[in-house]
Amino acid sequence: MTDNIPVHLRITGLSPSNEDVDSRRKAVADLAGGWSKIKNVDQIVAKAAAIASSLGGDGAPDAEFGTEVQTAVQKHASAFLYTERPLEVGVCAGMAAVGMMKSEPGTHGWQILDVYTNALWSALAFQPVLGDDKREYLRREVLDRARKRSLDSAEKARERDNVAEPMDLVVTIPEEGKITTNFKRAALGTIEALRRNAALDREEIDFLWWSQLSRSRLLNRPLASISEATRLVASGIEASNHLRRLPAEVHRDLVLRTADEDPELDLAELLAEFGGDRALLAGGINTNNVTSHPTVFPLLNAIVSGTVECEGGKEKRRASTWGGRALLEGALSRMMSTGMLSK
Repeated sequence: MTDNIPVHLRITGLSPSNEDVDSRRKAVADLAGGWSKIKNVDQIVAKAAAIASSLGGDGAPDAEFGTEVQTAVQKHASAFLYTERPLEVGVCAGMAAVGMMKSEPGTHGWQILDVYTNALWSALAFQPVLGDDKREYLRREVLDRARKRSLDSAEKARERDNVAEPMDLVVTIPEEGKITTNFKRAALGTIEALRRNAALDREEIDFLWWSQLSRSRLLNRPLASISEATRLVASGIEASNHLRRLPAEVHRDLVLRTADEDPELDLAELLAEFGGDRALLAGGINTNNVTSHPTVFPLLNAIVSGTVECEGGKEKRRASTWGGRALLEGALSRMMSTGMLSK
């Protein structure tokens, strides 16, 4: 797949040379290679937040992230300084993220790239649309790729394994020495497939049982008695706590099954709508995760902290959008606390 580095380098207003494009392409590959090796979930989410920040707002990166990208570029273009061309940090970071997301999702459902894609989706989707068309094109490219790969991964992670017939058991009885068998090798694959399928079945059953409830357990009252925006956000938070993988489209559909008038509210209006229910909603949230990464968890952080002054907070969104965001943020936060991370 051809990258858009030559296009995006023109964000700076300059016409890049062949050497500029080639050096940035090498730096992008180095950044993607290094970031894809991070295994600590908290560090991955922090890196995704830094990437998203460099793509939105005024495009000025913080010093630590700007220096990291600068170091990568200087290996191939020694005169580069990020303070002179700060927008190139977003170009390199965004293209590195796109490069990482080219790989096909696996069946595990909680890999390094799954964390990146969901964190990038959450952070970028909350940012306001940029007035600069060239920068917005780059931001949307990363956002769209992150959203698509996230949803593809969620579907792939829920495909059931074929349960193969166990191999024939072989027992070896030597004239001298210990008796050996191939029992573990013969049965392990079948057992693991059954275990994985059972876990997926359990998730599906738990989620469907939850979707049949006509009341909110978090708010401890019937859904019909709860205002629409509060009801949809509460449903998103509750639903996320029943998932063993990151959410797919069907989970969002079930969360939003009671959507009706779908009013539009900004973040301050949404918290005002919650009123005294905000404390109850916060009871279903992992506080440490969301307050450590407020740009990745803007909604949940606002519920926990009451903070509404954030980038994107003044944009009015439909109640269904807030409900879908509660599901996305809640599932990522829960998986950060309980999920297993592999390559």
